[in-house]
Amino acid sequence: MICPSCGKNNLPGQDRCTRCSTSLMQLDVPQADTPARWRIMVDPISSLEPSTIAPQIVDEDEPLSNAIARMQEKNVGYVLVTGEGGRLTGILTEHDVLCRVFGQVDDLESTSVAAVMSRDPTSLHAEAPIAHALHFMAMNDFMYIPVIDEAGRPVDLLSFRRVIRLIEQME
Repeated sequence: MICPSCGKNNLPGQDRCTRCSTSLMQLDVPQADTPARWRIMVDPISSLEPSTIAPQIVDEDEPLSNAIARMQEKNVGYVLVTGEGGRLTGILTEHDVLCRVFGQVDDLESTSVAAVMSRDPTSLHAEAPIAHALHFMAMNDFMYIPVIDEAGRPVDLLSFRRVIRLIEQME
C-alpha cells in the first residue's frame, strides 16, 4: 500500500505509514470513483425505478392458503407479513413454503402465515444506500429485502432482480 504523503510502499493492511505515520486506513476502502460505482455505493434505494408490482402484504393471522394464493396470483416469490399497526413482522418466501410447508403442513386453511414465516426479517429504509442492500443480500443469501417507513410499516420490497436491472442499464 503506497503512502499518499511520502510514497513509501507499506505492507497491505498497515494502519499507518511506517515512514511518516500518515493514516492508511481509508486507502483500501472502495471509492465511488465512477458514475456506476457512485450509483451503487452512494445513491439510496429510493432512487431506483419503482417496482413493477406493489409490495404484497398480508396480515400474520391470515390463513396460509390465502398467502400462497396471493403469491401465485401476483407471480411473486414472497409476501410481506404485518402485525399490529401494520408493522413488518415477517416475510414468507417461496423458500419458506418449500422448506416449512410442503409435506409438513396438512391444512393450509387453519394454519396462519405467522406459523411458518421468517420472523423479524432484515429491512432497510428507503434512504439507505443500494450498497447496504446488496451487502445484506450477499452476506445472508437473501433475494428480497423489505423497505420500511419510520414506523416500521412496509412500503416497498427490493429484489435482487431490481438491482441487477439497474446494473444492466448502466453497462
